[in-house]
Amino acid sequence: MKETLRKCFKKIKDLHCDALLVSNPSNILYLTGFSRHADGYLLLTREGGVFYFTNFLYAAQARGLDIWKVLVSRGSIFALMSEQIKKLGFTRVGFEAKHLPFLEYEKLKEHLNAAAVDFSQTIDVIEEIRSVKNRTEIALIRESTLISKEAFDYAGQICRTVRTEKQLSIEIEKFLRLKGDNEIAFPTIVAGGKNSAYPHHEPKADELYKNFFLIDLGSRYCEYCTDLTRVFFEGKISPFARKIYDIVLKAQELAIKTIKAGVSCRQVDGAARRFIEEKGYAKHFGHGLGHGVGIDVHELPYLNPRNEQILQEGMIVTIEPAIYLEGKLGVRIEDVVLVGSRGCTVLSA
Repeated sequence: MKETLRKCFKKIKDLHCDALLVSNPSNILYLTGFSRHADGYLLLTREGGVFYFTNFLYAAQARGLDIWKVLVSRGSIFALMSEQIKKLGFTRVGFEAKHLPFLEYEKLKEHLNAAAVDFSQTIDVIEEIRSVKNRTEIALIRESTLISKEAFDYAGQICRTVRTEKQLSIEIEKFLRLKGDNEIAFPTIVAGGKNSAYPHHEPKADELYKNFFLIDLGSRYCEYCTDLTRVFFEGKISPFARKIYDIVLKAQELAIKTIKAGVSCRQVDGAARRFIEEKGYAKHFGHGLGHGVGIDVHELPYLNPRNEQILQEGMIVTIEPAIYLEGKLGVRIEDVVLVGSRGCTVLSA
């Protein structure tokens, strides 16, 4: 935690800011370990100051952490923040442009402009630090992935007795929630037959098509996520379904062989995408190849045809090529991969 704060202080200096106002709950959790569900704002100064602004509901819990000064609002929290910034004599404060709601920005800007403080937008300052995982984070994501794999095993055991997509998704989520310090990372997708052609299908109370169905699930273990997708076949698989499955699987294998530190996100995406294009299904793979996972289920880096960002050792990404054929079926195979200096490790293998 201290190391991540030190990295953030350096970033603030590099931005020529006096401080950074953090409003994204996931970033506050990452930097302090404090609950993502709390209502508050974090102010980090370039010289190492850490201030947390909250209300009465979370004050006692916040004071339990010995890493910051806690300031409790009895009225307008924006006025309280502005007063503290003025007291510290700051002239330039950065804010998270992706995460600070417009009305809150307007309120703060109004207060700070009156004190001649430049309120400047920043993008992905902390997210870039978060994209490279340390040993503790890697261990937590590895454990989260193992729990998700257990959930697939459980789904395979009960699917014969479950009648609907919705019922199976509920049973999977119940399994995940009961696994120690674990929660679901996102609502579980169960999509049978033609429904599998919709990437974010919402499970229905319709009969589960057991000959062919897709499950996309993820656990959140000690606040760290994973994201996996598997296709299940019951009985005899049609030659066409087997063909599509094999194309997607091969595309994933080609992408995984490409991954190592120093390779761009675009290159990894291209390795899978070119193969799917060669097989004639280019227009049926319309999303990026994958994304980072960590405190959030979708975070930096993003693997897509436009992203020139270079992969670094310690990044963890999903690899999820797919082919969606509306009215027929959809196949997506998704695994979680740890980027290394000379290759990668499939954590979900």
